[in-house]
Amino acid sequence: MSATVAESDVTIKLKHGIDEDGEYNAFTYITVDILVCGSTKAGTIDGTIVNRQKIPDNGFLSAMDGHSGDLQYIGVSLFESKRGRTILNSLRDGGDDDEFDFMYISSICIEEQYKKSSDVGAFALRKLLHHPYVKGECGFGCWRVSSCVYILDPYEAMSKEEKIRIKNEEQAESLRDSRVSMGGSRQPETEESIRAKEQNEQRLENYARVDANQFLRNGFFQDPAVARNGGNAVRFLVASYSHWTKPLTSQADAAAVKFYVVPPAQRPPTGQDALILDVTIRMCGGEPSNSNTSPDVRAYRMEVSRLEAEGGSLLQSNALHAAVANNSVTIVKCIIDMDPSTVNSKDRAGCTPLMIAAARAAGMSSKSGIPREQPIIDLLLTTGADKDTVDHRGMTAYGNLKQQLKEYAQMMSAMMGMATGSGAVVPGLSYLEAKLMPSGGPTVGDVSGGTSGEAGIIDYKDEDGEDHYEDDDDDY
Repeated sequence: MSATVAESDVTIKLKHGIDEDGEYNAFTYITVDILVCGSTKAGTIDGTIVNRQKIPDNGFLSAMDGHSGDLQYIGVSLFESKRGRTILNSLRDGGDDDEFDFMYISSICIEEQYKKSSDVGAFALRKLLHHPYVKGECGFGCWRVSSCVYILDPYEAMSKEEKIRIKNEEQAESLRDSRVSMGGSRQPETEESIRAKEQNEQRLENYARVDANQFLRNGFFQDPAVARNGGNAVRFLVASYSHWTKPLTSQADAAAVKFYVVPPAQRPPTGQDALILDVTIRMCGGEPSNSNTSPDVRAYRMEVSRLEAEGGSLLQSNALHAAVANNSVTIVKCIIDMDPSTVNSKDRAGCTPLMIAAARAAGMSSKSGIPREQPIIDLLLTTGADKDTVDHRGMTAYGNLKQQLKEYAQMMSAMMGMATGSGAVVPGLSYLEAKLMPSGGPTVGDVSGGTSGEAGIIDYKDEDGEDHYEDDDDDY
C-alpha cells in the first residue's frame, strides 16, 4: 500500500459511549478508526466531547478537573469558570458558543507508513469534524460541536525507534535527578551536553510540526494570547466551527505556518553556577539556625566561596531566587550579605526575588487571610529591592501577588466547585499590597494580569454573567 492516498480513499468509523438510558452525559468518549480503501487501518483518533449545557453553572472548572488533568488545564487556559464560555476572541468570533459542545482530541495515531505525509491524518480529521454527529445533524440528543482543541504531541509523529531512543534518554535524566534529590551533587553541564540538549529540543520541535500539519490543514491555529503563557499552552492548537469549514489547506501551506515563539530566556545556570544553585537548594531543605555564624551557614559560605573561586557566581546562579522560593530566611540573609547585587537580579522569566516572594506570599493565603509577617519581603525591601521592576509580562511584584491570588482562587473554584468571589476581603492583603505598591501605581501589566502585550482575551466583568460585550447569535 502506498503512503500517498487521495481524500476519497480515507474513511472513518466513529465509536462513542452513551449511558444506560441512551443519553449523552457531560463527557462522552469517542474513538475513530481511520481506514484506507475501506479496509486497511491507518490509525486512530481519540477524544472527548464536552456538553457544557449538562454542567451546572459555577461547576465547569470543577467538572473538568474531576475528569482529567488535561481537561482541567484546558479549562483554566481557554474557558471561564461559570459556564464554560471561551475566553479567546478568536474562538468566539469563529462560532464557539457555550450552548454547544466542544471537542478535545487527546490523540491522533497514524501508522508508520503514513507518517511522512499529513494527508491521511488531515483527511480523517476533516471527515470527523464534518461528521453528522459532530455537526448536530442526527436528531435530538446528538452533539453539536462549536470548538475543538488539541495539544501537540511530538511523540505521535516519531518512529518506534526514535520513541525508544527518547524514552531511554528521559529515563537516564530522571535517574540523574533522583540521585540529586537523594543528596547527590549535580554534575556541571558542559558545552557538549548543552548542545546535545538543544539538538534534542530541536528534534522534538520538528516532530511537533509534523504532528501539527494535519490540524493546520483543517483550519486549526496557535492563538498567541494563550501561547504566550508558556508551558503546555504553547502547544495548544484551537479552532471553532467557521475555521474548519474552509477548504482543506495544502501540506506545503500548513508547513509554512509560523508558530508563536516564546521570548528568548537566558540559559539555566551551568557549570559552577549550577553547583552553587544545587548546594543552595540542598541547604534550604533543612533550615539552618537563624544565625550567620552557625556551623551550617559557615559551611555554606565556604562552599559557595570555593565555587566562586573556580568561576562560579551567586548572581548568575539565581541562588537567591531559590532561597526565597524555599522560604529560607537565613540563607536569603547570607546570600545578600555575600553579594548585595543579587537583590534585583532576574531569573529566566524575568522575575526578581521580590516577585518570587510576593507570589509565594499569595500561596500562603488561607481562610484567615495572608500572614502580616513577611520576613523575606521585609528583608528584600530593606536591602534595596526595586518595587518598580517588571518581568517579561510587564508585571511588578505587586502584580505577581495579585495574579497569583487570582490563580489560587480559580484553582479552588475548580477543586471545590465554588464561584470565585470578586468582592471578598482577604485579611492582611491590603497591608501587603501597600508594601509592594510600585511608586507610580500598578502597571498596565499588573492590571491586565500580564495579558496586555497580546490582544485576544475576553475579559468577563464578574462571575454573575455581566460581560464586556453583548451576546450574539452564533448559530450555524
